[in-house]
Amino acid sequence: MSVFGNYAPAEVIDAAEKCISKMDEADVARAVGQSEQTMSAGDRTLLIEAIFDAFRARGESSDDVAEGAGTNVDALRSGNSAAVSALMEYARQNPGLFKEAAIVLIERNPEIVSQLAPELAGGIAARLRDR
Repeated sequence: MSVFGNYAPAEVIDAAEKCISKMDEADVARAVGQSEQTMSAGDRTLLIEAIFDAFRARGESSDDVAEGAGTNVDALRSGNSAAVSALMEYARQNPGLFKEAAIVLIERNPEIVSQLAPELAGGIAARLRDR
């Protein structure tokens, strides 16, 4: 059971991939940034790891990403707010990164959709309803 009632996690993931891939990158970045502000510490850690994974898929190590953001991996993984803000800003400078990270995040943990900004969660819900 998913956060959307009768939809299986695989259906939520599919809807999220389709919804996010069609969104404007700036809108996704804004929604992910808004989501990060209200996430629980555990979910924020999942987001950070998804961002690291999106960068790794582009050939950058977590250490390289942290350095590019002007911080370090330990500060990011501990949830240091200044470090997380720096990472979010660094990710904004990389086109497509937030789309990739949001999809990775949802693929790993479909229930996290409930922690996402209404723009993302609502778009995913609409995509599910329109099936």
